[in-house]
Amino acid sequence: MITALVVTILLIGINIYLGRSKNGSSTNPEKTPQAYPEAQSIISPAVASEPVRKDSPDGKLTLSAKTVKDKNSVTYFFSVSGKEIFVKTVDPSTIISIPYNTWDPNGKYIFLKESSNFGTSFFVLSTSVSSLDQNDQTANITNLFIEKYPDLKIGDVTGWGGVNLVVLNSINGDGGRGPSFWFEMPTHSFIQLSMRF
Repeated sequence: MITALVVTILLIGINIYLGRSKNGSSTNPEKTPQAYPEAQSIISPAVASEPVRKDSPDGKLTLSAKTVKDKNSVTYFFSVSGKEIFVKTVDPSTIISIPYNTWDPNGKYIFLKESSNFGTSFFVLSTSVSSLDQNDQTANITNLFIEKYPDLKIGDVTGWGGVNLVVLNSINGDGGRGPSFWFEMPTHSFIQLSMRF
């Protein structure tokens, strides 16, 4: 019993000693460093993520997404086999994702999904054009759709209906199901379909 008591006291003493050593003080607990207010005003450096990758259907190309985060924004970098095709900076609550079926059948285009507090947007991008030639205005099919069909909005992009054809489902003004469309990439045309996908 006395041995157990001595071992317990010894372990407590070692823990107290090690705890003070980690805090920078071995003799005076009042000198333990505290969080200083000026340290909170320092902007932390941007943090880069590990790239997310998705191979094309034939395995010849790889879409990579990387993010760089700082206190007030997140910048997304998308590249295909090392060539940057799209860059966008958004607020930290916005997420740009690579859908499972992002690649078109021939590997010429991909689509991305952006989810924010303001809604969802979809981007269709060429895999052979640089990020200097593609931006929010030219690649955002959600905005193009709203311009052409102001009484509808895109509910979801379901994937590719063939080469160069993105399939999207719409929602009408009262929240009900609207018609499905193809978005034809080279001409940026919407084609209403006779059946819903």
